[in-house]
Amino acid sequence: MALGKANDGGVRLQRPKWLADFINYRVYHLNRVALGAAGLHLRATAGVTRREWRMIAFLGEQPGTRLTELADSAGLDKVLASRAVHALVERGLVRRDTRAQDRRAAAFTLTEEGEAVYRTAFAQARAFNARLAACLTAEEARVLSRCLDKLQAQAQAMLAEAQALPQPEAAVPPWDPLQVWRGNKT
Repeated sequence: MALGKANDGGVRLQRPKWLADFINYRVYHLNRVALGAAGLHLRATAGVTRREWRMIAFLGEQPGTRLTELADSAGLDKVLASRAVHALVERGLVRRDTRAQDRRAAAFTLTEEGEAVYRTAFAQARAFNARLAACLTAEEARVLSRCLDKLQAQAQAMLAEAQALPQPEAAVPPWDPLQVWRGNKT
């Protein structure tokens, strides 16, 4: 039997025999390949990176957003989000506004040029998503969507349980890859 290739009705997902059978492994590799392709398309058609696209997309949907909200939406720590939004401001795609009630808290919105990039990038991302999903039948797409919702809910519940586990004193929590990457001991 080829490694992880058997069509066994999902048994390999529920009782994996090989690393390539684990849900996390398969989703990670799908995500890595799809994000790589999407990033190249976004760069070629809209002139933005995936990180910039996430921030532009959030600002396109939620104008007047603060940096902490941008960081959360983009899955970045505040320092990386700050650098990314500063670069977008320098490129003239994003405008920084101060809020009347708190002059220290800046809000960010897209400029006219940023709006144009948003529309171009959104159209590209939508076309990419449609092309990726085109290999599925309508029923498969419905089932996959329901399955992803269920897996997301289960993973959230399992993360909450895992966060409650006692951790060794100097250990870095495994759910914070930025801290692991930096080598910080928190």
